[in-house]
Amino acid sequence: MITPRLLLAAAAIAAFVGCYHGTSNVPHEATGTGGAGGGSTVTGLGGATTSTSGPASSTGGTDAGKGGSTGTGGASACATALLCDDFESYALGAAPGGKWGNNQSGGTVAVDGTHVHSGAKAVKMSAATATGYRSVMLTLKSMSVLPVTGGVVYGRMWFWLDSAPTTSVHWTFVDGSGPVPGQSYSAVYRYGGQTPLTSGTTFLGSQLMANYDTPDSYNTPAVGPSSDCWLHANTEVVPVTTWTCAEWMFDTTHNTMRFWQSGTELTDLAMTGTGQGCVHQPATFEWLAPTVEEIDVGWESYQADGARNMWIDDVGIGTQRLGCAP
Repeated sequence: MITPRLLLAAAAIAAFVGCYHGTSNVPHEATGTGGAGGGSTVTGLGGATTSTSGPASSTGGTDAGKGGSTGTGGASACATALLCDDFESYALGAAPGGKWGNNQSGGTVAVDGTHVHSGAKAVKMSAATATGYRSVMLTLKSMSVLPVTGGVVYGRMWFWLDSAPTTSVHWTFVDGSGPVPGQSYSAVYRYGGQTPLTSGTTFLGSQLMANYDTPDSYNTPAVGPSSDCWLHANTEVVPVTTWTCAEWMFDTTHNTMRFWQSGTELTDLAMTGTGQGCVHQPATFEWLAPTVEEIDVGWESYQADGARNMWIDDVGIGTQRLGCAP
């Protein structure tokens, strides 16, 4: 059966060249977000709070060891969190159930034991080779968890990514979406990346990026403003072939989003109000935050790209920072 989500994706791929993200958070074909061009070149990664961990690609295999934690929080953080899931209770080979839904468009989502951060199980997102939009993500929109009282939601996941795009490919690994208070449209806050970072001819990694979009603007008729805005990290890239802790915060009241990697905040990805630019609006366009009713984690990309695998473990959602301890 062809779902409305896929129909919207197909229609917009044919009609738009911006990095479209349609109803139900469906992204569409793009020529590039944030004026990405041919990539960023640096002479070094000095001052970066993150480093490229391992080569740009790797085959599978079980982990020789588990990642450590430099974050705040700990076991007590899960005691008061709205949700903590190590995926140990789900059957191997099937998508997690319970509060989780999933989107398997151009790939599969299943519990797996090949790479684990803790215990014996994690969730594997297998993204197939694609010519455009694909999404393999876990979706949380349980009314017992979201939206949070007070409008400030924190999240945490551990991830293991086998490779990063070496060309300009807009991708997302976490987002929060919902209606914008006082407006007639919805919005989505995202963290992911797009631009390949190089030193001369050496590929260093895929540069991290914050992204904002207003998916209802792609409906017919359009509802709300078109946007597709960006905020690129300076030199931080997504680590590959190693377990990495990612944390995020979405603040509806103050139109703010923040991101931590391996326990350290990447302040160049902290956004309050505006970013660096937008495809469809001036750079001064305000990123009006959604009331977060849905959080997605996994791998989603919007242009032609090769196959990619990602494992996620020890996911937590709460109203305060959870830190990296499972």
